[in-house]
Amino acid sequence: MNYKYTEIMDYLRTEIDKDVYKDKLPSIRGLAIKFGCSNSTVIKAYNELESLSLVFSAPKSGYYINHNKRRGTNDYDFYSGVPNNRNLPLESLVKVQSQILDEKNRSLLNYSYPMGYNLLREHMLMDLHNPDIPLESVLITEGAQGAIDLLLGTDLLEKKVLVEDPTYNILLSYLEIKKVEYDTVNRDRTGIDMEAFESKAKSGEFQFFYTMSRNQNPLGTDLKEEDMEKIINLSREYDFYIIEDDYLLELSKGPTFFSLAPERTVYIRSFSKTVGPTFRTACVVAPVDIAKKLSYNITYLNGGAPLLNQAILLKYLKSDYYMKDMANLRDKVKQNIMIFKNAMQGFPFPYHLPETGFFASLYFPKDFKLKTLLEGLQVQGFRFRDITGFTRQEDKKVIRISLTRVEPNAMNTAVRELVKEVLLMKGDKDDKNRIYI
Repeated sequence: MNYKYTEIMDYLRTEIDKDVYKDKLPSIRGLAIKFGCSNSTVIKAYNELESLSLVFSAPKSGYYINHNKRRGTNDYDFYSGVPNNRNLPLESLVKVQSQILDEKNRSLLNYSYPMGYNLLREHMLMDLHNPDIPLESVLITEGAQGAIDLLLGTDLLEKKVLVEDPTYNILLSYLEIKKVEYDTVNRDRTGIDMEAFESKAKSGEFQFFYTMSRNQNPLGTDLKEEDMEKIINLSREYDFYIIEDDYLLELSKGPTFFSLAPERTVYIRSFSKTVGPTFRTACVVAPVDIAKKLSYNITYLNGGAPLLNQAILLKYLKSDYYMKDMANLRDKVKQNIMIFKNAMQGFPFPYHLPETGFFASLYFPKDFKLKTLLEGLQVQGFRFRDITGFTRQEDKKVIRISLTRVEPNAMNTAVRELVKEVLLMKGDKDDKNRIYI
């Protein structure tokens, strides 16, 4: 079955290959008229092409061909949040998949179960190290986005949703497309605006608060435990649940909302950044009444992950390959972070660099010409992005740095060039300003 957005993607890729478009691509409105569809359908097509690094967006300007990608190089791609292919455990997964197929378990080719593959659910439950959590609280969904859709796109949602600003761009797009009522609370490198959060919680308007408590996308920051405790207390007092998207467990440290208050948390653990997006498999742990409602929706909305994928994932997670591969990934990420830190010497503004994780964030004054900086670096072949799409506030001047898509030498070259350009635009070259890490 072909969807309209895939038809638009195929059209654009064909036209790009034929050199019909040299640089700038058609407007969203123009394509919507041409294909007789909504603007959101065109945006989805462009977002998919952007995730493949075939196009890039320029704020208030439109979409452009990524010529670096067409030449077959992603050497300086700090833009995309897609995992680096070289970091995904292909060799290990080939061996595991072969073992699964050799077992000739035909049932794995059939439909999944409402709660997911029982053996995978049991393994996930053991990983939680919490004897008070029943198996009925654990279910498997078609990726984290599938879990979000089951929570926010069905009759389970009765009130508004509160999200951080900035937050995961796919979530924001989802809320807009599905016309889900939501509000935002500010989050920066220091944490959440707790005064504003408490004020919004007291309104009683919210059923869920969505957060990435660790390695937040796009900022790369972790919430402070004291703020998490305050939010938990507010959730109990004003009766809302915390949706915690723990997308990078293997590279994260510190507490989670789930570890502190499982009865108030809908916990989502996914594997897209570390094992591979192709599995489209996530584990959800929720209070039993919510988990049951989710399982009903999985049954009738076909929201479960394929059984074969679940079985392969389970065997991989239980293997020695998994521990070795994740250790290698952590080593690579730490190497890039060290190189990034050294290359940032002299950067005149605050920035956040995680101890380990996928994203760093750079913070600029409101009067800084960030768009000019990004366009100048793009011309040189260095792809960076601001947080347009992750925020509703146009005056937030922040760059999200993807720490894992580039090799060490490229990291050093590109970041030093970024610092040089920032200093030139700032008008001085001293490093007397404090650098925040």
